[in-house]
Amino acid sequence: MNGALMNGCPDHGPPSEPEHRFCEVCGRNLATGEPAAQSVSTTWLSSRTTGTACAACDTAYAGDEAYCDHCGRRRPIGRAHAELALGGAAGVTDRGQRRRGNEDALAIGRTGSAGAAVVCDGVSTSIHADTAAHDAAEAGIAALLAALAHGTDPAKATLEGARAAAAAARATAGPDAGASPPSCTYVSGVVTAEAVTVGWIGDSRAYWLGPDPACLTVDDSVAGQLAAGRPLPPALDADPESRALIRWLGADSDDPEAQVVSLRPAGPGRLLLCSDGLHDYLSDPAALAAESAGELIDVARHLTAIAVNGGGHDNITVAVLSYPPPGGSVP
Repeated sequence: MNGALMNGCPDHGPPSEPEHRFCEVCGRNLATGEPAAQSVSTTWLSSRTTGTACAACDTAYAGDEAYCDHCGRRRPIGRAHAELALGGAAGVTDRGQRRRGNEDALAIGRTGSAGAAVVCDGVSTSIHADTAAHDAAEAGIAALLAALAHGTDPAKATLEGARAAAAAARATAGPDAGASPPSCTYVSGVVTAEAVTVGWIGDSRAYWLGPDPACLTVDDSVAGQLAAGRPLPPALDADPESRALIRWLGADSDDPEAQVVSLRPAGPGRLLLCSDGLHDYLSDPAALAAESAGELIDVARHLTAIAVNGGGHDNITVAVLSYPPPGGSVP
């Protein structure tokens, strides 16, 4: 095929972005047409709801309707509380104490020895933010794992995942979106035997919890950029306390390209991804590291509980990955 890409996967259609080389669902090579190698498996889980009945009145849904036929409440996209675990990765998402629903999304996955996670935080001022968050998280983890499974290096795979997430978030905008289409933030993490790699758009964060704990991301907000000494677009208010986002995913986003950082840790540790529902209560890397002993799922539960017990003013999502991944060793 001389390097030209197919129009799309014969089973799953075109990729979310024209430059993607692999089908985000099955991993088929779109340059050669070859199906995904069966020797490299990928698996992932997400916090999307599996409920078949309305949480408000317990009336069973008849099909795929978006609203309950009995009480009229909108069918939730994500679960109020979800706990996910795979080898080397675990996460918890929770509605918190003050929000009516959970607009955060969580996805974790594995391919070969590599572990990955994605956290998306629905922008509360946008319509159907939970839809944007879950569609973005699932598209991001699927594309990220497919790229890793085909030998793409983690930094490039991270970019491919973020681009797929951006396309998925844009696609959620319907005719009723108006001036505030569905929007979310995005952060992903990949752990291999060689390195830890993160990519982000917005103010969800990634922390390295090991030797020399550190926050690996810089918030894409007015306050975050000013604190990092970075220039702001001239039209923005330069209030150093402003948490207004300057980058996000959605149909009204002008800059959906992820920032990517890679780290080669000096010793074992954990990679933590979280929404601001956690880092509003606990943001210091050393303090987070001190609260992160034990099994991965127990760490995610404990950090979530810290935020809930601290007030739980927002949805809370925590994902934790081990470094090195299971079966690996620090190089």
